[in-house]
Amino acid sequence: MDRAGIEELFAYTDFSWREHARAISALGPKALSRSAPGSGWPALRNALGHVALAYDDWIAELTSSKMIGLDVESIDVWDDLEIYRRTVREKFRKLLESVNDDELTRIRTMDVDGEPESYSFADILANLLLHERGHHGDINTLFYQLGAEAPLVDYRFFLSATRR
Repeated sequence: MDRAGIEELFAYTDFSWREHARAISALGPKALSRSAPGSGWPALRNALGHVALAYDDWIAELTSSKMIGLDVESIDVWDDLEIYRRTVREKFRKLLESVNDDELTRIRTMDVDGEPESYSFADILANLLLHERGHHGDINTLFYQLGAEAPLVDYRFFLSATRR
């Protein structure tokens, strides 16, 4: 994937995160930690924390830096999760801005769970954004289990919002 595609997906995942934030705030206090049996995740904080932790983990791997880390079970308020996500996404942004297009697309061999794998920075950055998108269905299920309507976060709604 090229830089422009990564930038577009980055903006789209920010849009969907904001829409989720609005829906969660309407659920009231402790919405993030409220149990959602049958969803596959204990609570919203677990699914959303998993998404943010993936950024932290992969960016630390790509930049040979330490993870910031997050104790998902301690997250009770949106601001705590938002600050963490903003921090790890800033690391994502800095990595993207620090490499030229050749460096972005150069294939590197890296250790992934003890196995050598070949990826470019672009591959991993795109994967992170698509990984987040992949969990939107889980988050929708959590909303359903909590008795709330999930926000509309399909890509077309992002396009409508950004083209106004």
